[in-house]
This record gives sequence, C-alpha cells and structure tokens, in this order.
Amino acid sequence: MTMLETVSASALQQQQSPSSQQFQKRVGQRRYAPKTRTGCLTCKIRRIKCDEAKPHCNRCTSTGRRCDGYTSSTPIKPDLVESIPPALSPDAPFGELERRTFDFFRLRTAPCVSGYFNDPVWDRYVLQASHSEPAIRFAVNALGALHEERHLRNGVHETGANPSVMPSYPLVQYSKALNGLQELLKADHVSMDAVLMCILLMTHFEALRECFVPALLHVEAAIRMLDSNQNVDVRKIDPSLVRSLMRLDMQGSMFLGMRIPGLPFYTAATDTKLPSHLHDLTQARDLINTLTCRLFHFMRAEADEFKFREPGSIPLELLASSHEYVQTFLDLDELLWSFMHKPSVKLSIREQHGLGMLRSRVKINRILAATCLYSETCMYDAFLQEFEDILTICKYIMSSDNADRRLFSVSLDEGLLHPLFFTATHCRDSIIRHQALAQLKKLPANCGVWHVEAMTRTASLCVKLEEHWCDKHSPTCADIPEWRRIHSAGFDGWEYGVPKPRTTTHFRMMPNGTDGEWADFEQAIYWESEMPERLDEVMKKVMETGLRSTNITWLYG
Repeated sequence: MTMLETVSASALQQQQSPSSQQFQKRVGQRRYAPKTRTGCLTCKIRRIKCDEAKPHCNRCTSTGRRCDGYTSSTPIKPDLVESIPPALSPDAPFGELERRTFDFFRLRTAPCVSGYFNDPVWDRYVLQASHSEPAIRFAVNALGALHEERHLRNGVHETGANPSVMPSYPLVQYSKALNGLQELLKADHVSMDAVLMCILLMTHFEALRECFVPALLHVEAAIRMLDSNQNVDVRKIDPSLVRSLMRLDMQGSMFLGMRIPGLPFYTAATDTKLPSHLHDLTQARDLINTLTCRLFHFMRAEADEFKFREPGSIPLELLASSHEYVQTFLDLDELLWSFMHKPSVKLSIREQHGLGMLRSRVKINRILAATCLYSETCMYDAFLQEFEDILTICKYIMSSDNADRRLFSVSLDEGLLHPLFFTATHCRDSIIRHQALAQLKKLPANCGVWHVEAMTRTASLCVKLEEHWCDKHSPTCADIPEWRRIHSAGFDGWEYGVPKPRTTTHFRMMPNGTDGEWADFEQAIYWESEMPERLDEVMKKVMETGLRSTNITWLYG
C-alpha cells in the first residue's frame, strides 16, 4: 500500500545561508532505524522494530497500517539472495536468439533504463561486463528478452503479428542469472561491482513484470550486503553503481509509503554539500537523489509518527530539521534555475526533459518537507504556484513523442507518474488537479502497465470523493473543508506478478476534524466500471462509520 505524500524561485543566492550550512552538518550524521531480524513483514520493509504481537502487531495497527503477518523463523543469510530452483528447461542452442536479445538490450532496453540522463552503468559498464561475466550476461538476456516480448506484444494490436520470442526464454535466463549470482557470492574474492550489476538488472526485470515487492527484495539484499560485508572495501565499489541502487531504494519508498530507505547515509558514494553552481545534469541528479533519499528517511522514520499517530506534539528538533530541508530544496531550485539560464549550457531535448524532472522533484520535495509533520491537509493549500509549476513541467514533457516510451517501457518510474499523481491528490484547486488527472489518463496504461491504471483510478476516486458535496462546479481549496479531505490513499497489488483488471484502494480521513480519530475505509475498483452514481450514500456511510472510528468496505462493479 502506498501512502500519499509530494517554489517559486527567489533571488539567486551566491553563498550558502547559515541554515543551509547547519543542514549540511546535520545530514552527515547517520541515523539508523533498528535492524530487524524477526517481526512482521510490514515492519521489516519499514525497517523498524516490531512488537511481534499475534496475529497482527500493534506497531502497525496503532498507526492505521495493515500488518502483513509473519514469515518462517528460519534465519536468512544477509549476504545471499533467495535461492531458486534450477533452470526451467534444459540448455538449448540459443546462440542466434542470444545475439538478437543482446542487440535489443543495447539499442532499446539500456536507453529506457537510463531515462533522461547519461548513465555509465547502462551506457558502458553492464554491456562490457556481460562479455566476461556469465551471470551478468544471463541477466542482460532476461531483461532484454522480456522487454522485447512486451514490445512485440504491444504491437500485436496494431499489426496483428505474434511475438517471436520464446515465452519461456526470459524466465530461463533469469533463473540462470540468479544461480550465477549465487556462484559469484560463493567466490573467495567477491566482485561487488559484478554483484551489484546483477542485482540492478534483476530488479528491473521484476519491475518490468510489475512485481515491485520482489524487485525491492533484491534492493534490500544489496543494501544488506553493503552494510554487513566486512570483506569488501566500499571505496573500491564504483560509486555509479551505488547511486543506481540508491535511486531504486528511493523509488521503492516513494511508491510503498511505509518503507524507510536503506541507503540515505551511504557516504562512500554520496555527497550532499551544496555547490555554488552546477556543472552538469549528472552532478545535479546525484545531489538531488541523495537529498531526496534522506528526506524520505526523515519522513518515514520520524515525521510519520507525528503526522499519523501523535498529531500536534512535534518536538522542536524535528521542526528544525523540517525547516532545514525546506531551505535546502529551495536553494537547489535556485541552482537548477541558474543552470537552466546559463548562456553556455546547450541541452538536447532529452536533457531538457531530465532538467525538468529534476526541477519537478525538487519542488515536490520542498512541499513534502514543509508538510510532513502535520496531519492537516490544508498545509498543501499554500503551494498552489508550486503545483502549477509541476503540472507545467509534466505537460511539456508529455508533449514529446518519446516520453512515454522512455518512462514506462522498462524502468521504475522516476518522472511523470508520481508528480502527476501527487498534484491530483494533494492540490485541492479543481482546475489544477483536473488537468493533472487528464495528463495521468494519457499515460500508457493500455499497454499492460497495471500500476499506472491503478494510480490513475485511485487519484480520480480521491478527487471525486472530495469534490462531490461542493456546490461549485470548480471548487477552490477553501471550498473543501478539512473533514471532507482524504489524508492518505493507496492500493493493493504491488506484489502481484500477473496484472489484474481491479485493485482495492485504501483511504484515511478525519471526519470529525483534526481533534477526532482517524477513519479508514476501502474501495474495490474494477477497470471496466465507472464511479458509482449514488455517492451520497457512500459518503454518508463514510461519515457515520468515521464517528465510530472503525473500518468499512464497499464494492461496486
């Protein structure tokens, strides 16, 4: 389940402010969440200590989260990924198919994973290593073949042709890659660069299948290895690989709202010192991703407790941290603005889109930093200009013919989906949020991208529920009272490997106002159906049930 979270630039500052310098000193201090070896699955993913109450732990239920229960008590070796059965079929002469798959990966898949930025991991490292390391070659084959199979399948509706890739080939290669990774980990001298490349490839393989929880399990395994492997000199690990892993770590926490990032303070490959000016997009991307990861760590590990569990009693040190993050992202926004207007900077269309995504991410981060400690959703009403800027950036990128291919063909999204979803659900100005919804509906959900459809329908339901009782055709923020606003929302299905035309959304409200208790409810959404017409009865049930602070469920379809 994903919890909902997401500047006008002021005069460019030539030097860092004292608060920014104080922030740099503070964020360099590592604050770990307790490591968990037992406990429920939810607390393990959130990286917090579980009280291990049965059948559901109190740490989850007391904060309105769903406890996913417990696994077997068999200990898991921290430096090994989950073992899998042998290859699904005997070896076959895939020489020609393997060459074709590698070419597709090189020409199509790697550029899709790179997105808007030049990335040495996908431009060079993986391609070179696949010629010498079998595990990496198998992982490249698996990801490239699955990507090609999806590409051909989407073309069936246009051309009537049938996919010519063997259906079992991607899974066979994936199985071999996992077995090859096990062999790498058993070696006397473990090559962490090769291990991380394997894990990155397998994470994207699971993400392309829309199995996001298994994808994050790969990320968690890599984080455990970086934290616990005493035989590896972290200074010898290529920083680009750690940064790629950090981006996946950050995106996992962005879409699974309860998850705490695991790599925000991995200083061997990160630097959060704000420069006086930006040299290139790669420097900007690395800096923003690191600070975003640290912001989400602050939100999940500390701020959420006061936002959802103890509203109002906020310690002064957390308020200070929030203000420091706000100032830092304001400074970053100014640095990006200055870089964008440098006469000497000549950017390609792809790089312009990348710069736009970075500006959008920084604006969202500033909003999150300013509101993450407060349960009142009216805090977002002060950022209408920022929401409008985010929407403008997304609309500009959407006008590109290649934007949806680059974002949704293979990689975990780090561009359009989250900013549009955030704007539609957190901005209560009807004109802005409906434009964001319209852009969401243009994303390629009809090509089998299940989570895009689920997020679009969840956002649409949030908007309709909040605006249903307003007398105005286009309500403003002031027309939607706090007690009728949805404070958080999410949906099930992140762990599924086979997309289904339905999902169950989860909402949280305060129907009795900020002094009342939380009310949680669910809604089943079916792709083929529209919103129920009798929303008055639905909302009446929500409000009446909210007074008793219990959970309700209704279905339609």
